[in-house]
Amino acid sequence: MVVSVDEREATSLESDRQFMEDWRDLKMMTKALGGVARLTIVYHLARQPEISVTDLTAMLNISQPLVSWHLRKLRRAGLIQTRRTGRQVYCSLNHSRFQQCLERLGRLVDPSQILEVLPVGNALIEADASMND
Repeated sequence: MVVSVDEREATSLESDRQFMEDWRDLKMMTKALGGVARLTIVYHLARQPEISVTDLTAMLNISQPLVSWHLRKLRRAGLIQTRRTGRQVYCSLNHSRFQQCLERLGRLVDPSQILEVLPVGNALIEADASMND
């Protein structure tokens, strides 16, 4: 099978576009993990199948609204799941999403992963700005 230059370029551009989408997603996840309280929450959730917000509040010894704020950051990044039973909210770690974050971090530093085009100058600033949540 012969692949034309245009087809190769289109495939390369699509690959680069997907890589940038992965970076956008990685940025969201790493920002969500960017706090000691949220890292502590992940630590606890990794060791139990599920924890109530009430129990997390007691474990962290911070206010319930602050725990909920941290949980919202983690949930928006897809790193945790919540479910409500009556007035109680239970949280669990989304292990597959967390693993996806680790894999994307690994690809970021993998020297065999080469992008054809990386944003530079204004394109870099625009790409970063478009990644803001």
